[in-house]
Amino acid sequence: MKTTKTLIAAILILFISASSIAQNKKKEQVENQLTITGITGQSIKESADVNNVEKLIEEISNQIVKEKLATKSTGKLSYLLNDKEFIINGVRQESAVQLRYKNKYIGKNTKWNICKNYKAK
Repeated sequence: MKTTKTLIAAILILFISASSIAQNKKKEQVENQLTITGITGQSIKESADVNNVEKLIEEISNQIVKEKLATKSTGKLSYLLNDKEFIINGVRQESAVQLRYKNKYIGKNTKWNICKNYKAK
């Protein structure tokens, strides 16, 4: 009986420890993320568009809502748009959508990453 209680206590301690370690790791991952809003990439200084970053980000955000790719009621809108991908609120968009936004907002600035509230590691 005493051995059984000891064994159960040891198992509970292991379970609690494992759970605590998992929670701490998840918290650490969230803390190590960087939230980016703006334009990153090469050739930014040479572009006239860089002076209108806030306007550009707002325009893209409004277009996303207009096309119902996300809604304002979903909370904090986040996205990453570059020449390879378009991610809205963590969901990768179809290539046709990505291409349409790339052509409209990135154009010849192929090394740009346009972000709003995007969580990067």
